[in-house]
Amino acid sequence: MKKLAILLLLLVSFTLHAWSSPTDSISTVYSDGEFVSYCQVSVNASDSISNVVISKFTHQMCYDLDGLFKWGLKGMRLDDGKTELLLFDFKTTTYNKKTCVLRAMGDVIVPGFTTIPNLYIDSKLSQKTYSNGRRDVRLDLYSANTFLKKMVGVCSYIPKGKNKTAYYILETHIRFGWFFDLFVTQKRYKKILEWRLKKLVHNVKEESEKRQRALN
Repeated sequence: MKKLAILLLLLVSFTLHAWSSPTDSISTVYSDGEFVSYCQVSVNASDSISNVVISKFTHQMCYDLDGLFKWGLKGMRLDDGKTELLLFDFKTTTYNKKTCVLRAMGDVIVPGFTTIPNLYIDSKLSQKTYSNGRRDVRLDLYSANTFLKKMVGVCSYIPKGKNKTAYYILETHIRFGWFFDLFVTQKRYKKILEWRLKKLVHNVKEESEKRQRALN
């Protein structure tokens, strides 16, 4: 029943926001230890530019993390141990083309309490483009670890529909390991992760619209 409630909420959110309203939004549902977040922002850029930006983000996520920090991950305070409750301090990413596995390495930090150094997070990367122009970039946790039991992230570009508005949408499903499951309450999740998801999508939007303005 709880899983059905999550599914219905996501379907209603997508229907109302993607086809009826240009208002940006983010929402999170918590059920059985899993956080499900849905973030949407409208974007004023052409389909071609939006897809170029998605491709740039995906490429740099795999091969150029330093470059991604300059725009895609900017302003997310990923290494600010003085003010944050929990951090994943990214250090490197490597991508295996044959297996499509993206390996991220970094430190998981609970400031003033504990640090898990050099933790590896392996995710399966996949992409899909639909006949209507929608494009999905998806990450699925490949193997569980002490930090994460489950992670699914789908970043989508939705072309202009009947209301002539295009969208970037990020949907995430996250289940933490036992210690972090106790530590990350719903209130803390909003302070730790939800605002960062919104910031990430806005960074992609800003890059797309900046490129569009340069052509106008």
